[in-house]
Amino acid sequence: MSIFKDNQNEFETPTVYCDVKNCVYHKGEDICTAGRIRVGPSHAISSYDTLCDTFKPESK
Repeated sequence: MSIFKDNQNEFETPTVYCDVKNCVYHKGEDICTAGRIRVGPSHAISSYDTLCDTFKPESK
């Protein structure tokens, strides 16, 4: 079962904090505004091994 339904999250979305200020989803108080967040890779064994697949660089 997918947690996504019609591109809408069925559950209340928690606040996600992010320090990456050059991402298009970064807003104000270090908050991520992406509708979906994907983190990987699947073989990660600690937070040091993870990457945010949702990151999109802000064009300037």
